[in-house]
Amino acid sequence: MDRLSTKLTNYILLKGVIEENDFEIYQYGFQRFLELFINIMCSIIIAILLNMKLECIVFFLFFIPLRSYSGGFHMEHYLSCLFLSCLSLTGILCIVKYFSATLPLSCVLYFISLAVIKIIGSVNHPNRSVDKEDNLFFNKRANIILLASLIIFAIFLLSNNTRYLFLEALVFTLMSVSLIIGKIQYS
Repeated sequence: MDRLSTKLTNYILLKGVIEENDFEIYQYGFQRFLELFINIMCSIIIAILLNMKLECIVFFLFFIPLRSYSGGFHMEHYLSCLFLSCLSLTGILCIVKYFSATLPLSCVLYFISLAVIKIIGSVNHPNRSVDKEDNLFFNKRANIILLASLIIFAIFLLSNNTRYLFLEALVFTLMSVSLIIGKIQYS
């Protein structure tokens, strides 16, 4: 990604679209865009192959906002991150597709994970400096997301939608594991 984003940035620099002192900003932007685009395309392919488009959307509806504000474990290289992300998404979708969980199991998984997420709080990566004010903001946002997830969990519970209860419980389990590993690794 680094080489491709550098080539793209060099191209627009040579065309006179940007100035040389903006090179790093554009190169970083291209790199992030390419990585996000590849992640989205891989996720769409996984969802289509498993015929679980709605479940994939629900997965990311919970995972992305919580991951954004709570942090957790991060791989050191993009390809490792991409592989682990695809493996996590595929694994959870396959578990939901091929296994059914009892209502008590989904509830136990969800509430234990919710407690772990709440107790651990935000886990910051060492390469990203975050001050106390930022952490307060992140924790407030995470709390809003947790409250919304609790409401959605209750809706799934009242509608007896065991498939999506199980999916939500697995996403929260994945998130809590990421926080535990991140807390251990970055402490």
